[in-house]
Amino acid sequence: METESITLQEQAPKTVMAGSNLPEQIQDAKPAGHPTAPLDTVANLSPATFSTFFTWRGNGLVNVRALDARITANSRVFVSISEFNSDARQNRFIGNASMSVLNVSPFNGGFWARINVNFSQALNVRLDVLVDPSGI
Repeated sequence: METESITLQEQAPKTVMAGSNLPEQIQDAKPAGHPTAPLDTVANLSPATFSTFFTWRGNGLVNVRALDARITANSRVFVSISEFNSDARQNRFIGNASMSVLNVSPFNGGFWARINVNFSQALNVRLDVLVDPSGI
């Protein structure tokens, strides 16, 4: 069976014109040039570790509450943020709005995340979450 060769540029998502997305500027990231993490790093996560996502629509600096019974005050919660068009599962993109997760604070039953969506109008926001419920 013959394998088709695909370049990085061909794999790049098509431009999605929605929300803060103006004509895109693509810049390639360079490899860090440092050794990879030790193989036992993953062993520090509990078998109950899971990922999920939450959606929100808005803009500005806000505290967002996300509820999930599997999270405790001792959980390790990692959050990333992206913009999406019409379907949070399929249409994520990097638009011209700067978006950031500033603080994350787990509690029994969920977490708070202070996020900033720096844009003049409400945008569709997806928060991707990795949770190690056992903590350290």
